[in-house]
Amino acid sequence: MSLIGYVRQVRPIQESHVNHLDKVCNSFLYEKMMHPDELVKYGGRKAKALQKAIEDGTPLETNKGTFTLTWIDDSDKDKFASAIGGDEASDYWPSLKSGRGFKKVFKNEEGEEFSIAQIVKTKLFGGQGASGEPSGADWEDIITHHYNVLIGKPRFDSSATKAVEEKWDDFDEIGQTIAKNFNEKIGGGGMVQYGAGKSSSNLSDFWKNPAKGVKGGTDGTPKTDMYTSDHQISLKKAGGSQLASGGQAETLSTFYAALQHFSTDKAGTAVVNNTMKAIQDNFTKLTTKYSKGDLEKIAKDRKKQGNLSDKDKTALEEFITTEEFHKKFNDEMIPKLNEITDAKEFKEWFIFEAMSGFSKFKEKKAIASVCMEFNANNGKVSKFIEVTPNGKSAGVSGSPKLSGEIKTVAGGAKLYAAWKSSGGNPYSTLRVASVGEDDNYDEMTLRGCIRKTIAEDKISRSFLKEEIEELDEFRFIRKAFDRIKKMGKDAILWVKNLITKILKAVQQALDKIKKMGKKVFEGIFNFIGVEATVDTKIPSKIEGFVTV
Repeated sequence: MSLIGYVRQVRPIQESHVNHLDKVCNSFLYEKMMHPDELVKYGGRKAKALQKAIEDGTPLETNKGTFTLTWIDDSDKDKFASAIGGDEASDYWPSLKSGRGFKKVFKNEEGEEFSIAQIVKTKLFGGQGASGEPSGADWEDIITHHYNVLIGKPRFDSSATKAVEEKWDDFDEIGQTIAKNFNEKIGGGGMVQYGAGKSSSNLSDFWKNPAKGVKGGTDGTPKTDMYTSDHQISLKKAGGSQLASGGQAETLSTFYAALQHFSTDKAGTAVVNNTMKAIQDNFTKLTTKYSKGDLEKIAKDRKKQGNLSDKDKTALEEFITTEEFHKKFNDEMIPKLNEITDAKEFKEWFIFEAMSGFSKFKEKKAIASVCMEFNANNGKVSKFIEVTPNGKSAGVSGSPKLSGEIKTVAGGAKLYAAWKSSGGNPYSTLRVASVGEDDNYDEMTLRGCIRKTIAEDKISRSFLKEEIEELDEFRFIRKAFDRIKKMGKDAILWVKNLITKILKAVQQALDKIKKMGKKVFEGIFNFIGVEATVDTKIPSKIEGFVTV
């Protein structure tokens, strides 16, 4: 009996005095008491330690002192032994509960009864509190070590073996069970723990800057946690905490990586062609409501040119202000851009990148070929998701190869892209520079095509040199039209020819963009002057394996 117990015996029954030592001792003990939930963890390791202590007569610390304990009833012993052999807490809870409280199943030599919740978590049960629980990296060591022992290569990863021998030797039984189940899935050569290595220096240049003006991801945590000669494994503990969100930067890097894969896909090529056609069609439609035929008719009608109707006077006014024009243009283009994220094949590439890190890392070992989830309580492999065909690391070398499972999982993913004018979008800020003073035009943007055509037009240079820097392109064209008309010149014909030149410049730019290969979508976004923000809804099956 503890000292506190003896004090209770000599204390008068009527005494109402509160023994503060008693109170403090009990409060301290209650902070580290055993909970029945813990008995099922790690293959029932703590439950088996408790059973053995009772069988061997090992004193156990309780909230009322330290005693040797026995079962109150042999039936409780049998029920407990049977219950903890189950996989889940629900298998043994009925043996431990009585009403709302925990059933008293133990007694000391004096017949005082105790429940499991009154037993203190001492080192006998693998440490006190959370400090005795393996971390993610610890589990990687445990699994790696026991897997290597199982296949006859006991010290293949000496550092993992050392860590287990020094700290986690009492996890041998559950470690062996997990290793056996791993071997059934990926049986092969020796295993090496890799996941402890984290460095942003291993990030590819692409990942940090996936597109012009786009800030990419900075998290250097490798996808691979351990690897064999055939598999590179991303590991997750069932019921453990999910990976933290990678934020918009990680998502955008994943987005642009998927775009590069998608650009060479047959479905991606179709989207590229549709988008480019939409650019040409919508630019023509929005620059003027006059069709090409209408302009030709007006150009041929000298009388009509000299005495324009009110309708004809508005021909150039269809070149509305820059802001209005591009709002309408983008409104027309957004549905075409959304064809990208709606495409089945694009989603597949996005999920592949999010799970593998194929484009993320310089070192190929950091790229995962298979994702595995294990149950630390029963040792089962609860998830086995092949990222590459058969989950083999050969699929992350050279051209990437997707598993059929990734294609299935991707069907449940939702990708949402919001398009806005890019920070470097010239439409919102730039004006037409003085003719002859600025020939640095970005011919790979819509704005650049227009500016360059205007600057190279002889009539433009002749009439508005002194005012051009104060005007945006569309107001400039309107004003030039008025000047040309007042001088008795063929203003309509000039407009027609200018539009034709602009469309030719647009076509030349798009032809160049088509040849950008993996960067074709980046070229399209830059040409239009938009950038994306991306949100995702990831299927629950792969939560914890991705950082978007």
